[in-house]
Amino acid sequence: MVSPMTDEFDYIIIGAGIAGMHIGALLSQHGKVLVLEKTGGIGGRAQVTNLDGFKLDYGAHPIRFGPNSALAKSLNEIGKPIDFIEPGNFWVIMKDGEETLYPSGGMQVLKSDLVPFFKTLKFMINILKIKDLEEIKELYDVSLDEWFDQENIHPNLRRYLTIACSGVQVCPFTERASAGELLHNTRRISDKGSIYYPKGGWKTIFSKFEDKIEEEGGEIRLAKKVEEIHVEDSKAVGVKTEDETIKGENVINTVPVQKLFNILDEDLCEDSFIEKCKNLRPTAGVSIDFCLSEPVTDKDFFFFEEPLAFGFVPSNLENSNIAPGDKSIMHFFRATNVADMKDEEKAQKLHDEFRERIVETFPDIEEKTVHERPLFLKMVDGVEVNTEQHQYKRPGNEIEGIENLYLTGDSVGGEGAGGDVGHTSVRECYKLIKSED
Repeated sequence: MVSPMTDEFDYIIIGAGIAGMHIGALLSQHGKVLVLEKTGGIGGRAQVTNLDGFKLDYGAHPIRFGPNSALAKSLNEIGKPIDFIEPGNFWVIMKDGEETLYPSGGMQVLKSDLVPFFKTLKFMINILKIKDLEEIKELYDVSLDEWFDQENIHPNLRRYLTIACSGVQVCPFTERASAGELLHNTRRISDKGSIYYPKGGWKTIFSKFEDKIEEEGGEIRLAKKVEEIHVEDSKAVGVKTEDETIKGENVINTVPVQKLFNILDEDLCEDSFIEKCKNLRPTAGVSIDFCLSEPVTDKDFFFFEEPLAFGFVPSNLENSNIAPGDKSIMHFFRATNVADMKDEEKAQKLHDEFRERIVETFPDIEEKTVHERPLFLKMVDGVEVNTEQHQYKRPGNEIEGIENLYLTGDSVGGEGAGGDVGHTSVRECYKLIKSED
C-alpha cells in the first residue's frame, strides 16, 4: 500500500549516476534536494568498484577538457574543486603493430607516420578558423563518409579522422557519424584541451557531490526505485515509489530517455517525442579491464587502428589513489552496435578479437594480470552522436505540455560527445530551472 504524500522537496532527482549527483549538488544551493536511486550505491554507469585495492571505474572514464569542462565548472561553483591530470602524448597502434604519435595539434604532425603533413596542417588551421557553429551547422546531417567524398579528403587524413571519430565521438561508424559534430568537437578540443583524469579518481568526484548535497540539507536515498512520475493538471508534483508518494516542486529525471516511459505515462506526451526517445541509439561496446602486478607500458593513452578502439592507463597518472603499491590498471574499450551486444555469440567474438589484439600489443599483460574484467555493455553513453541524433535532434531538457518536469543526462541534447554530453546537458538544465524559478 502506498502512503499519502508526506515529504516535500524543492527538487526530486531520479537517479544517482553522475548526472543525478551533478545536478543534485548544483540545485542543493537553491532548495531542499532529494536524490532517489534504485540500486544500493551511487555512480550509475560511472560507478567505482574496489577489487582487492584496485579502484576500477566501470570502463574507461577520462574527462574531456578537464579543468575547462562543464564538470569542473560545477565543482568550482559548489566550492569543491578538484585537480585534473593531463596524459602525455597520444599514440596509435597501427594495423601492422607499429606505434606512432597521434597528432593532437601543432607541430606533432611532423612526428607522426599517421598523417600527411601539409594536408593535415591545413585541416587543423581551417578548424581553428571556425568561430561560429552556424558555419558548420549544415554538416550535422552529413555523414563522415559523405563529407570525405564531398571534400575529396586524402586517404591518410580519412584514416586519422576515422580514428578521431572512434575515440573523440565514440562512434567508429563513419557511414552514420556526424561530420558536423566531429568538426565541432575537434574545434572544442583545440580551445579547451583534450582528455584528463580526475586526481583521486572518480570516487573523489562522487564524494564531492555527495558532501555538497548533504551539507545543504539534502538527502540521497538508495535502494529506492521510482515507479511513477506523478503528474496532476499537466504539472509534475512528485514521484511514487513502492511504498510512498513523495511531493516535489520540481522533478528532474536523469534516467536515459529510452527508459523514460517505464515511469512516465505515454499519454501525457506527443507521439513524435515518444518515438524520438524510444528509438534513440546509445553507444555500446566491449570493455576489458586489467589489474596488473606492475605496469607494462609507460604510455597513458593509445588508439587502435584495427579494430577501432582505445586504451587508457589511469594508474600511470594517479597510481596512489586507484591502484595498490606500484601496481597498474589498464582500461580498453571497443565501440560496437547495440545489436552486437545483445547477441551473446557475436559479443564474445568481438571480445576475443579485441583481447587478442591487446595481448599482441602488450605481450607481458597476461603474465602480469592479477584480475581481468570483461564488460559487455549495451549502454555506455546514452546517445551515439550521429546524423540522426546529433545535438539539434535529441530530446531537450523539457517535455512539451508538462510543467516542472526536466530531463538531463547523456541521452539529452547538449553539445559534445561521449560522457561530456551529460555534463553539458546538466549545465543547460540547471540554467533552465533557475531561469524559470
